[in-house]
Amino acid sequence: MKPVTNRGIVELNPSSTEEEAKELYDSWAENYEVDLVENHGYKAPQLCVEAFNKAIQSEEIFPGADKNMKILDAGAGTGMIGEMLVKQGYTNIDALDISQNMLNEAKKKNVYKRLICAPLSDVRIEQIQTAEYDVTLCGGTIVYGQAKPVALDECIRHVRPGGLFIFTLRADSFDPKYGYCTKFDELEKAGKWRLVNRELRELYTDPHEERFRDCYLITYKVIQN
Repeated sequence: MKPVTNRGIVELNPSSTEEEAKELYDSWAENYEVDLVENHGYKAPQLCVEAFNKAIQSEEIFPGADKNMKILDAGAGTGMIGEMLVKQGYTNIDALDISQNMLNEAKKKNVYKRLICAPLSDVRIEQIQTAEYDVTLCGGTIVYGQAKPVALDECIRHVRPGGLFIFTLRADSFDPKYGYCTKFDELEKAGKWRLVNRELRELYTDPHEERFRDCYLITYKVIQN
């Protein structure tokens, strides 16, 4: 199978299956970082790490932060978030991704304790215990065509009460018709999480399509699993 470029992202839509997403990322793994970062200025990993650093500096938002906290990089891809966190001194990090080929690339960086190959969906990931992580970071994965709104309950399950779930949501996916906004409100009303921060940021400096330029950078504090 020949390598794809991030043109493949355009092909993923609300009707795309997990298998279609997996095949796309499996075929993209070797060229992923060059294509996204070098060619298109992709920022999701650095945005998530920026939001993480901001949140843990606040004792009110996240008291008792330390370098040994347990972190899940969900939708880890080739390990860009993990690489950034290790450079900051964090060493207790696991990676989750739908694509084994992506995880094979991430493994080369030696920044993760565990590599878990599974999709983010409404299906329980048995390798992850309830409330196992202090923080989950999820850059570029929660978007129509990939992790649907139904995946958010499982994402919350992974994080301990008082922990943080930090993610990007591409701005075009924020349209109410895709269901994310409704799910966010539903989970907040149910007392599952509380919004800490949401801001519109640039996702690509040079997007292949203008509608993909921006994203929402979102931080939630998990209240209960």
